[in-house]
Amino acid sequence: MNEKARKYVDMFRKVKIASAGTVDAQGHPRSRIINVMIAADEGMYIVTSKGKPFYEQLTETGEVALSAMCPDCQSLKFYGKVKKVEKKWVDKVFEENPGMNEVYPGDTRYILDAFLIYEGTGEWFDLLNYPINRETFSYGMEEEKAGFEIMDNCIACGNCVNACPQKCITPGSVYRIDPSHCLQCGACMETCPAGAVRKIHE
Repeated sequence: MNEKARKYVDMFRKVKIASAGTVDAQGHPRSRIINVMIAADEGMYIVTSKGKPFYEQLTETGEVALSAMCPDCQSLKFYGKVKKVEKKWVDKVFEENPGMNEVYPGDTRYILDAFLIYEGTGEWFDLLNYPINRETFSYGMEEEKAGFEIMDNCIACGNCVNACPQKCITPGSVYRIDPSHCLQCGACMETCPAGAVRKIHE
């Protein structure tokens, strides 16, 4: 895991409480609040009990999406692949999160299994400052890109610059959007008379 990804994995651990999204057997989205129990170079560890739909959805799909709110209006989102790991990780989770012993005292902890989010891609998004800031990160897979880009058929009319709430578009023979400050609102695409702004899909 590179230094940038580890910084945000550690941030998930520091925030600890995250919303975890999965898809059920009927294809419906499901969400619940979980704790990121351990942050490590190989990824993030979470736990859940065998009786919960969350457990079934993790094992059946092997995928999870996380989102969390940090102090000062900074948000984190992450999509990753997940796998069940050895039972020893349940003990390690309880060592690093001693409050779990009150919820699952003694050997009752072993109704839980630990899962490792072993690869994924995410984004940090800071709405507190102007211009806004965002940064993508990943480990084990390529970073996902989103937002908008201006293509070579740009006519340099300036409409997009005037429409941009964050003023993150630089004029030129072909205008350029700075993705680190882009709200991804789409105002540039809506106002471009040449159809030169293209959406970058996640």
